[in-house]
Amino acid sequence: MTSPDDPFGRAAAQAAKARVQDLFGADSRVQGVGIARRSGTYGVKVNVVSEQDVPDLPDAVDGVPVLVAAVGRISARAS
Repeated sequence: MTSPDDPFGRAAAQAAKARVQDLFGADSRVQGVGIARRSGTYGVKVNVVSEQDVPDLPDAVDGVPVLVAAVGRISARAS
């Protein structure tokens, strides 16, 4: 469901996330794809290793904004 304050509802963001995951999930520079809210609107958040080496991501997918965050390399830690 969307509202005037949230033109891209959670369902649209989930669909866009799946599309971004299919297109870029196997790229070694991408550490994760999720959903985030910014300024009251849902978007697709792509976590990348480095700001200097970002895949050619679109600004939006089906109208849903794509947000990029450099998080470094993520790996499992021994417990």
